[in-house]
Amino acid sequence: MLTRKFFLLTAAMVASGTLFAATELRANPTGVPVAQPGPLSCSTSNFKVDAVRGPNGEFPQVVPCTSPSNTDKQCAEYAYNISSLSKNIDHTVVAVSADQDLDGTSPTAYVSSPGAGDNATGFLKNARHEYTVRFNSSKTKSVQARVRVVGPSSPRISSVLVRGGSGYGGSGYDDDKGNGESCLIAGPGVAGDPFQPVSVTQTVLAAGGKCEVDLIYDTAGKLIDIDVLPPCEKFTGDVLIEGKKLQNNTNPSGITFGDGTTTCYGPPVPSPARCVCTKKPCP
Repeated sequence: MLTRKFFLLTAAMVASGTLFAATELRANPTGVPVAQPGPLSCSTSNFKVDAVRGPNGEFPQVVPCTSPSNTDKQCAEYAYNISSLSKNIDHTVVAVSADQDLDGTSPTAYVSSPGAGDNATGFLKNARHEYTVRFNSSKTKSVQARVRVVGPSSPRISSVLVRGGSGYGGSGYDDDKGNGESCLIAGPGVAGDPFQPVSVTQTVLAAGGKCEVDLIYDTAGKLIDIDVLPPCEKFTGDVLIEGKKLQNNTNPSGITFGDGTTTCYGPPVPSPARCVCTKKPCP
């Protein structure tokens, strides 16, 4: 009898272990993994956030540092335009990686230590890998937030949270807990190599010499996007080789295929790949 009970207990433990193993195989949550460095724009139910790019498409932009301790240094400025068609914007909270040396903000913002979280929204409370920078505003549906970190700096996946009142200047919040709406965006960031020469843009001929392409780099010298001149077209997506997704294309000249009609750069940088094509419709 004892032997049978032991066997049943052992069988139950094995079944439980099998279930745990199956759970582990399915542990990846929806939406993970996210491609670095994140998008340059994102939207919530009520708000839109757009990264502000430089004259050559660069993000972040290289600007002089302004704090007294950094006057002889260059900074990377992460700027965002936040807008809404229906609500006034009360708070905009930008998440900043804890390895980023903050030089300043424009306009003036409230900065919380890693782990403290933003005291107005609770955003990133107990998260010690990032800290919050909160911009306050009132009775406006369009604001700009600028965060300067000591460069060089490269963007990484980050979040921005926006909280707003009613569209008519009321004081009430429409979300259940009054803690705002967030979306995924490229933000500060990853410390760059100060000794690595930085190329903001580079013009090349791609797709077998048929297309003029501007390669756009961030302040850490990583390719983040491309601009394409007509009649060629740009598209974003996965590169398939014999039906399988290309995982690692580090050739700085990209990979050209289809009788020289298409050139793709990345992944992993950028990811998903940025491609240019001449034969329409593009793949």
